[in-house]
Amino acid sequence: MKQIQIALFCVTVIFYGCASYGPKNKELSSVLLTTQQRLEALQKKLIETNDSKLLNVYNELNEKSLELFPVLEKCNDKYALTPEYISTLKETEKTLSYLLKNYETIANKEYLIHAIYQDYDAKLSTIRNTAQNNATTKIKVIVNSNEEEGFFVFGKLSYEREQDIKRFRFNRPTQDAIHDFVPGYYLFWLEKDDRIGEPELHLIMSTSGEEEKTLVLQTPK
Repeated sequence: MKQIQIALFCVTVIFYGCASYGPKNKELSSVLLTTQQRLEALQKKLIETNDSKLLNVYNELNEKSLELFPVLEKCNDKYALTPEYISTLKETEKTLSYLLKNYETIANKEYLIHAIYQDYDAKLSTIRNTAQNNATTKIKVIVNSNEEEGFFVFGKLSYEREQDIKRFRFNRPTQDAIHDFVPGYYLFWLEKDDRIGEPELHLIMSTSGEEEKTLVLQTPK
């Protein structure tokens, strides 16, 4: 009887000790591999065009990706990355593909590359600042308007600045607009009737383990 109790205790310890471990997201490796291929192709393109300014921005991004990707793989093995997290990584890869395909006609190449760098940096910094060093963090973003209330809040990824899309819509208008985001670099703006605010860039990240951030956006005139 005592042996059975000990065995049950060991099973319980193993079960709960691994409770935070789950099946990893199978998409991550493919997304990261494709992204790395896009980065390598972009490097070749920049070398061909001999654009030293863009190469410097690219090198920062490439170094950040070399830091981030192995960390994401480890996090995914321990705490399966959420579909929302994977989605932002996919959009990054799509942006790099778009940049390569339309390289000659895109005027804001430096902005796009730097925006992806900022997004990656926010993700890596947040992982390192969480108690368990995981990438499943969701940060609650609360948005207020600086003068009036009753504005709807919309958002998109920073590198989608030139795209006419509304990727995110907060559940309530200001002053009680709330939405959960994975760490990254975003654009947020206010709308009410025919008044549309200018999109504002914001890094959404955790610097000390906190999972809530309040933003005050400019009221459109």
